Amino acid sequence: MLPKLEGLLQHILRYSAESPFFMLTCGGLALLGTVTAAYPVTTVVVPAALLLPQRWKSISFWTALGSALGATLLVISIHHMGWAALYEHYPQVASHPDWQRIMSWVDQFGITALFVLAISPLPQTPGLIFFGIARHDYLLVFLAMLAGKLLKYAAFAYVTKQFPNRFERLFHG
Repeated sequence: MLPKLEGLLQHILRYSAESPFFMLTCGGLALLGTVTAAYPVTTVVVPAALLLPQRWKSISFWTALGSALGATLLVISIHHMGWAALYEHYPQVASHPDWQRIMSWVDQFGITALFVLAISPLPQTPGLIFFGIARHDYLLVFLAMLAGKLLKYAAFAYVTKQFPNRFERLFHG
C-alpha cells in the first residue's frame, strides 16, 4: 500500500477516535477498501484497535459489516457489468493462476468457498466476480462475507489489543 494512503487512513482514524462516529468511520473505511481493493481492511482494523483497544469487539463488527456491504456492492456492480466488460478492462485476469484456482473453488464449493476466502489472506475479488456473474445470491454473499470477515477481523483486533501488554511485560516484566 502506498505510504501516503496508509498515513491518510491513520490520520482519519486518529481524528475520529474521539468522536461518536468512530465505529461508522471504521465501517466506512472497510467498505471503501473492499469496493476499491485499494487497501486491505486490516490496515483499518489494526490501527483502530491500537487507538481504542477496549472497543476491539465493536471495531471487529463494524469493519466486518462495512467489508461485507462493500463485497455485496461489488458483486451487484459486477453482475450488471458482465464478463465482456470485465475482460475488456482486465484482459490478464482470465489467465492468472490465482483467478483460475479461486474460480474453480467457488464453482465447486459455492458460498462455502467465499466464506473461506473471507477468512483467508487470499484475494476475494475473483470469488466475488464469479458470484456477480454466475450466481446472484446477494444475501448469501453478504452473510458469508460478514461471518468470515467477523472471524478474521476479531482475531486481528484481539491480537492487536493484546500486543502492547505482552510487549510491555516482555521488556519490563
